[in-house]
Order: sequence, then C-alpha cells, then structure tokens
Amino acid sequence: MADTADHDHVIDTGKGSFDLSELGHLMPGMAEIMPLVGARIWKCYYAGQAHNQALARFQLKEARGLMEKGAFLRPKYNENMDKFIDEEVAVVAKCIESEDWDAFDTAFHAMVDAANAYHDVYDKSFLKWKIPDQPPPDLDMTPRR
Repeated sequence: MADTADHDHVIDTGKGSFDLSELGHLMPGMAEIMPLVGARIWKCYYAGQAHNQALARFQLKEARGLMEKGAFLRPKYNENMDKFIDEEVAVVAKCIESEDWDAFDTAFHAMVDAANAYHDVYDKSFLKWKIPDQPPPDLDMTPRR
C-alpha cells in the first residue's frame, strides 16, 4: 500500500502552498464559526420583533447553515447540534413561518437558554450568549410588503 504522502496534492493559494492533507488544520473551528452564528441569531431576533418574516427566516436559515458547517467540521458537536437544530431552532422556524410573533419571542428565549446549556455540557460555562439590547445597525428591520 502506498504512503498517503505519495498521493497528496499541493494547493497553491497564489501566495504560498500547502498539501491537501493539511487542509483540515486550516478549517475554522467553533470559536470562529459561533460568532457568525450569533450575529445571524441577533438579526433574526430583531427581524422577528419587527414582524419581518422574510428577514427573520433568512437569518435563521443562514445561522442554521453555519451551525451545520460547524458540526461537520467538528464532529464531537454533531449529535447535540443536530438535536438543537431539530428541536429549538425548528420551533423558532415554525413560529416565523406562522408569523406567531408572541410564540416566537418565547421560543427564541428558550433557544438561547438551550444554547447556553450546551455550552455547559462542553465545559464552556463561561460562554453565555445574550440577545444584544439594540437591533443590529447594519440592516433595516422594516418588513417589506
């Protein structure tokens, strides 16, 4: 059987190169991905508060994609991330689809509490995400009708 190094490929970035077998070390971890998730979740919350279904739906979908990417890249989180997405995120998504904004608020806070409980599971209790006090300044939350 040939050594895997005999079959490695070199990736040229234009500024340097690395072997394909080194790619995994360059992929983002949860510490890089979760702030991106947090930004999307923040936008989702305030879009929901503004009753902007399209924006809330989009931000939650993007956050979910980032969570799935994180779980794929860091398989130790896969089972719990799938559970979180299938349970807490799904409830928030259902509230958005039905435009039940009162239930959305309750489900959203439950989702944040569950996310923080998972931080405890992974010995990261020092990470406690909270909904920022102000809507994000980079988006107009006004619904388009």
